[in-house]
Amino acid sequence: MAGLKIHATRRLLARNVKRLRDARDWSQEELASAARMSQPEISEIERCKISTGVDIVQRIAHALSVPVAELFEEGEGG
Repeated sequence: MAGLKIHATRRLLARNVKRLRDARDWSQEELASAARMSQPEISEIERCKISTGVDIVQRIAHALSVPVAELFEEGEGG
């Protein structure tokens, strides 16, 4: 059961990162640069292919100018 919740949380993060990136009309490359990451890392997060740590989540939130919690909110698209 815990695995299902973890995967659902990863999907929620993926959806919100993509939604917020799209709202800014940013490419994955632009978000990656702003978050000091690589484009493949952003792609894997958005495709729900990798698990990510708190440091990466914080960098993405900072790059998108949103609180970390917003990356895990259900709602628009969630």
